[in-house]
Amino acid sequence: MIWDGVILFENGTILAADWADQVTIPENAEIIDAKGLYAAPGFIDIHCHGGPDGAWDINPEAAALHHLTHGTTTILPAIGYSRTLEEMLEGKARIQEASKSGAARIVKGLYMEGPYMSTRSSGQKYVKWTGPIVPEEYVPLVQGMKGYAKVWAIDPARDGVEPFMQYLRQEDPEAIFAHGHSKATFAQCRKFRKYGVKVQTHFNDSGQAPGRAQGTAGAGCDHYSLHEPDIYAELICDTCGIHVDADLIKTLVRAKGVDRVILITDYCTRKNDFKNNEEEGILYGPDLNYDYQGHLNGSCLSMDCAVRNLMKHTAYGLCHAVQMGSLNAARMLGIDDEVGSLEAGKKANILLMDDMINIKRIYFEGEPVVEDGRYCG
Repeated sequence: MIWDGVILFENGTILAADWADQVTIPENAEIIDAKGLYAAPGFIDIHCHGGPDGAWDINPEAAALHHLTHGTTTILPAIGYSRTLEEMLEGKARIQEASKSGAARIVKGLYMEGPYMSTRSSGQKYVKWTGPIVPEEYVPLVQGMKGYAKVWAIDPARDGVEPFMQYLRQEDPEAIFAHGHSKATFAQCRKFRKYGVKVQTHFNDSGQAPGRAQGTAGAGCDHYSLHEPDIYAELICDTCGIHVDADLIKTLVRAKGVDRVILITDYCTRKNDFKNNEEEGILYGPDLNYDYQGHLNGSCLSMDCAVRNLMKHTAYGLCHAVQMGSLNAARMLGIDDEVGSLEAGKKANILLMDDMINIKRIYFEGEPVVEDGRYCG
């Protein structure tokens, strides 16, 4: 952390970011006084299904505007397995077209939460990919998403998933695999290590491996991500610690280290058709989303809130919390030469905020786009 610093940027790129006495400010430069606020890199959300006004593939402009005003300057909209093949391809085209202008410029690709994950999860009523995994479906999907879908979540226990992974790796070598909703065992996860699985989809909320005897739980995808040092763990850090208990969040960060935890929103547009299941022990939180059964189904988080909650639940400081909301995701995606920190040569995606992550101003590629929560880009 630099207490008295200067960030020099031009044409959307940071030229220097250092202590004030180490940066020569050009005579004709425009001076922006941060007035004691902290400067931080824009947040990166790799797993987000939409905004208050609809899913990404339905209303990408509105979803982008919502998340940008909360500090996210790089985002991967998530398309889940509640969409058919045709709907996925149409949604991708709609998102890609929207990303050419306005707030949706923050979109840098897609996160495919599926289609080949466990069908025994929340929201299963809406799953469209429950049949056999066949080339007739996945070949056109891969070809349509190639180069734009950055992360693909899969279930290592799903029959027939390996030929799909082989084909995707052949056609799109840069694509990243994630362990998604799954009841796979540790051994099943290890089997697919050769395909370069890099991240665990929302840690502690993707399924539990069966135990070897009644009353026991097995070692599954979450445990595999804890064991493998190179795998990142996504974390939904809600206000009440319902997705992941505060003590388990601290355990996760202790086990993985601050370099391997990635904060996500997993934002899902709220539906009003769920029932109240408090008698079943279902806990409700202000920034969570629920499915038609009243079970957890993503969140209504924003990244500024997720970063703030991480500090609240763990007592980790501002720098580490911001890193988990920005740099770690950039490293996982392989774009940390462009975004994720405030360094010379990177994009001038800059947040000005106080120590409680109340964001006052946002710059996207050097342009002021948000002032006191209002879009002005």
